[in-house]
Amino acid sequence: MITIHNFNEALKQHQSGVIPYRLLQDQAAVMLGICSNPHPTVANALDITGDNIQWLLQQDEAAIDYADFLGGNVYVCEVEADLLQIHGCDFEWAETHGGIWPNVTDMAMSWDNCCCLAESIGEPQWVVFLLCWNNAGGPVYYVPKHLWQAARVTEHIAATESAWKS
Repeated sequence: MITIHNFNEALKQHQSGVIPYRLLQDQAAVMLGICSNPHPTVANALDITGDNIQWLLQQDEAAIDYADFLGGNVYVCEVEADLLQIHGCDFEWAETHGGIWPNVTDMAMSWDNCCCLAESIGEPQWVVFLLCWNNAGGPVYYVPKHLWQAARVTEHIAATESAWKS
């Protein structure tokens, strides 16, 4: 699993070919929206440009650890075993499993955010999982399309949409 600690690191990982530009855009959209120095918010992460990224790199927030600023690091899953680290919240499960929270392969759960990242062209290639475990937020997990079946993505998205409609 790839771990990203801050936006500067995300950019370096993109430039090294470790993460795709689409994941960098998604992180940039979040960061632009919370910088203390006002910046016109970009409504759609797909609209993030190199100019937006260059502006963001000049801000103090680009170097602040995601865990301190957003409640958790960003993780990019690469193999099926990585999915076991994406834990959701189900009290009944934890009660019957020695206080261990279920992971995405164990059962379908609702999340604070569980959705596909739209692409400018073609079908989505990534899904994002976020469960806010603290007041700042929580870790963000990106799961590539080749792991969606093992991660039960369709079930998680349906459970999340259902929970947010109620």
